[in-house]
Amino acid sequence: MGRRTINRLIAAITVALLGLVLVQALWVRDILALKEAQFNESIDNALVAVGDRLTMAEARHQLRLLPGAVPAGMPPLEPPPALPDSTGAAVLPPPDPLEELLRGLLAGGLMRDIHDRIDPQLLDSLVREELRLRHIQGAYSYAVIGSTGEVVVTGPGAAEYAPLAAGSPHRTRLFRNDWPAGPDGAPTWWLHLQVPRRAPMLLRTVWPMLVSTAVFLLLITFTFGYALRAIFRQKRLGDIKNDLVNNLTHELKTPISTIALACEALNDPGMPKEPAQVNALIGMIKDENKRLGMLVESVLMSAVTDEGGMRLRFADVDMHALLAEVVRNGALQTGRRGGSIQLQPNAELAHIRGDRTHLTSIFHNLIDNAVKYCAGSPVVQICTRSDAQALTIEVRDNGIGIPRAEQGKIFDRLYRIPTGNVHNVKGFGLGLSYVRSVVERHGGTIRVESTTDPGERGTGSSFIITLPFEHGGGNKAVAVRG
Repeated sequence: MGRRTINRLIAAITVALLGLVLVQALWVRDILALKEAQFNESIDNALVAVGDRLTMAEARHQLRLLPGAVPAGMPPLEPPPALPDSTGAAVLPPPDPLEELLRGLLAGGLMRDIHDRIDPQLLDSLVREELRLRHIQGAYSYAVIGSTGEVVVTGPGAAEYAPLAAGSPHRTRLFRNDWPAGPDGAPTWWLHLQVPRRAPMLLRTVWPMLVSTAVFLLLITFTFGYALRAIFRQKRLGDIKNDLVNNLTHELKTPISTIALACEALNDPGMPKEPAQVNALIGMIKDENKRLGMLVESVLMSAVTDEGGMRLRFADVDMHALLAEVVRNGALQTGRRGGSIQLQPNAELAHIRGDRTHLTSIFHNLIDNAVKYCAGSPVVQICTRSDAQALTIEVRDNGIGIPRAEQGKIFDRLYRIPTGNVHNVKGFGLGLSYVRSVVERHGGTIRVESTTDPGERGTGSSFIITLPFEHGGGNKAVAVRG
């Protein structure tokens, strides 16, 4: 998959994700608008119901004051049964015409002071009950205000919410059956109601949808991010593998060509066969053959680090003896560069269960890196220490060091630290990946310490390997046997 194709795919998925977020946002906005409209309708219906019940209460009161107006045994007038509105809340049906006629007949006797017509306790109980029937909870305030701006009755929270109630869009006219009186007509009275904290109530009705929407959007975003990470990782791995093939092809051609030239020279009858010259050609063939072997070993090293590809043969291993052998074999390699290699066996417990062949290979690999990545004479120190749980082996060098930004990547397969156009050190990025794989399959850990920053050179690196004992600290005598 090319870079252009990946960019197009990312752009398409990004547009789709943004479109989904926009659609969900518009959907949530419409839901909130619908809920708010239903909420406002419920408040208006509650106010109308309160006004009607207050009028009916006054009518019953007036009828009781008229002698013989209500026959003996006749129950007092009750409001008609409520019917559910669009939100499921109770709403009074339209008044009966006969009832309206009765109200009109009584209206002539209702022109008295408004303070005598409204019982504050009755009004408060009616408002509270009608709001409860419509599932409107929380703080509220109301006020009865005349057409001239006179405030007659105020509800709870008067000091805080009364000014808000006066400016509320939710209001209904009280005593709608009053007849006009005088040339200017009778004064009108309005019941205003305000619910100041309506946002939390609206959110409580839609929070399951909001939470589910947010969860799904986060899940889609996380999946998108993970997919992008996987795509870029596969792209980087593909580029690295292509570089590996190109480098391997170049590296294989060189020794093969050198061996072929040496063989032709030995077989050329016209070439003098002096012993020194023959030995030089044979030595060249041996060196290039060894180089070919190392290249093949690098490829095999990459193969065995695949999951399930490495087979370990565990046995009791004396790590001090193993490291002493590694130091003897590595002394020749460091000596050619004028350097040295030292072993400091400070561990009291030195025996572990492990694969001797692979353990030997990882320390040869670390020594080889220490020599290759050293600008001067390489000096390698191998120190051991132990506690009751594990053996720790530290390999220190005086090389060029590892930048902090690269220390978390050097153990990845096929990864090599970028060096720009400088290619003086050959390799395929397989060694440290193999080292980590072997250590982890022994139940251990490996980490690197290096203080090299951009512009700093020669500070060296320390690779610290921890290998656990088979029995932990349970049997120290067994751990040091041999």
